[in-house]
Amino acid sequence: MIEPLSYLTAFLLGLFGSIHCMGMCGGIVGALSVNTQHSRPFTLQLSYHLGRITTYGLIGLLAGVIGLWLASSHELAGAILRSISGVILILMGLYVLGTTQSLVWLEKGGSKLWRYVQPLSKYVLPVRSVKQALGLGLIWGLLPCGLVYSTLSWALVSANPLHSATLMMAFGLGNIPALLSFAAFTSQLNHFKRHWLVKLILGGTIIIFGIWTIVAPWAIKLT
Repeated sequence: MIEPLSYLTAFLLGLFGSIHCMGMCGGIVGALSVNTQHSRPFTLQLSYHLGRITTYGLIGLLAGVIGLWLASSHELAGAILRSISGVILILMGLYVLGTTQSLVWLEKGGSKLWRYVQPLSKYVLPVRSVKQALGLGLIWGLLPCGLVYSTLSWALVSANPLHSATLMMAFGLGNIPALLSFAAFTSQLNHFKRHWLVKLILGGTIIIFGIWTIVAPWAIKLT
């Protein structure tokens, strides 16, 4: 019942959190859009996003396998993981509202891994082909990002590999509209996504879903 809502929430988080994503990935997308050595720069952008979303799906699948193992190995792990999932959702909602920077520490932790991954990009830069753009996306999917890592943590506690992979891919799809229109509509998108009502609706929805994730098992027991 809640899986479609989970996917929608992940997509909306990627969509409205893309202001943050444009700051980290916008330069890459901009470079692909002005590539003069490829007849179809839009194809390069799509290939880059395909690679990025593929990486999200793979790490989501891995997180789901780990979460499933934990849930099946320990009696209380399922309830604990679900509670953690709810807390993470609430923190994501507060992050979108701009009332907390509690996700920043995730980026700092991920930067240690990124030191080893980032040098691989030298093999695909400068991007002149679809294959190189795809490779760059696969690498850049591991870029340290608090929203990515928090969504990955949410995928972990779902304890379902397929659900976890789809959750991460839904988040990645949510980033695409802003990143594809980065060059032409940056100011308009920023103005819209920073509007207090938009942030309130999205952040509030994520927080409510997080609270429901925590209390739902108890509500079902009481009924």
